[in-house]
Amino acid sequence: MEILIYDKAMQLEGLAVATIGVFDGVHRGHRFVFEQLADKARERKLISTVITFDRHPLSVVCPDKCPPLLTTLDERLQLLCATGVQRCVVLPFTEEMAGLAACDFMLLMRQQLGVKLLLTGYDNRFGHDRSAGFSDYVRYGQEMDMDVEALEPCNITEEDCPVSSSMVRRLLADGALDKVHHCLGRDYSLEGQVVSGEQIGMKIGYPTANLSPDTHKLLPKAGVYAVWATIGVDGPTLPAMMNIGHCPTFGGRPTTLEVHLFDYNGNLYGQTVRVRFVGRLRDEQRFADASALKAQLAKDQSDALQVLRADAEAQETVCGK
Repeated sequence: MEILIYDKAMQLEGLAVATIGVFDGVHRGHRFVFEQLADKARERKLISTVITFDRHPLSVVCPDKCPPLLTTLDERLQLLCATGVQRCVVLPFTEEMAGLAACDFMLLMRQQLGVKLLLTGYDNRFGHDRSAGFSDYVRYGQEMDMDVEALEPCNITEEDCPVSSSMVRRLLADGALDKVHHCLGRDYSLEGQVVSGEQIGMKIGYPTANLSPDTHKLLPKAGVYAVWATIGVDGPTLPAMMNIGHCPTFGGRPTTLEVHLFDYNGNLYGQTVRVRFVGRLRDEQRFADASALKAQLAKDQSDALQVLRADAEAQETVCGK
C-alpha cells in the first residue's frame, strides 16, 4: 500500500474511489467497508484509497469528548496495509482543516487527491457544517464531477448491533476479550517502553517489566491477563501474564502495567514490549500479605500457560489448514 501524508501542494495522479474516516481499530466493520471499496475499484478501474486522519478529529474540535484510541497511527497504518487497499492518504487534522465546509473538503478530495467516486455511510457527516447530509454530498459531487454512493450497512454484528469502534471500547472496558476478538478479528494489543518500577515483583520471585504505553491508547479493564509478549521489533514472542491495576496489596498506586515474562532473565529496561491479550484470568484484588499474593501468582501463571497453550494450538490448526 502506498502511504502518503497530505500537504497543500499535493496533486495525486490517477482517479480514485475513496472512503474517509478515522477507522480506529480497523475492525471487521471497517474491513467490510474496504471490501466494498475494492469491488468498486475493480469495477470502475479506479485506485482504491482510504483517507484517514493523523489523530482523532475530536481531539481538535472537542478534546473533552475525544475517546481513548484502539490503535495508534502506526498501528492503524500497519493494519490498513494488510487490507489490500492500494493507497492511504493521511490528513494532518488541524483547526484549519476542522473549519472546512463539507463542500470545500470534497473539492480538496476531488482536485488534489483525484477522488472520482466517494463511498460514504448514508448517515456519515464530515466538514464543519454538520447539518449537511448524504443528499447534499451527492449534490456537491455533481457540481465537481464526483460521484457519491452509499456504502452497504455493516453486516458484522455483536450483541445484535453492528460492530463499531465505540462497541469495541465498551467491551474492552468490560474485559470481554472473546467479544473484542470477534469484533476486531484478532486479539487486542498494545505496546510500551519498559520503565523502572518499585521492583516489588522481583522481591517475591515474579519480576515484571513495567510498561509505559501511548497515553491515548485504551487500556483493558483492570485485572490479570494471559498475554503473548514480543520484545522489540524482531525479538522473541514469549508467554507472559500481565497485571493492569493499582497494586492494592502494597497500598495502592497510579495505574501500572506490569508484565511477567515466563522463564526470561534478560534486561528489558528501555526496550519496547508489545503484548497481545489472549485471556482474562481474574480481577485485581488485595491480598493479606506478600505470601498470599505469591501463592496467587503461581496459580495465575499456571492458568495463563494453559490459556496460551490452547491459543498456540489453535493458531497451529489455522495455519495448517
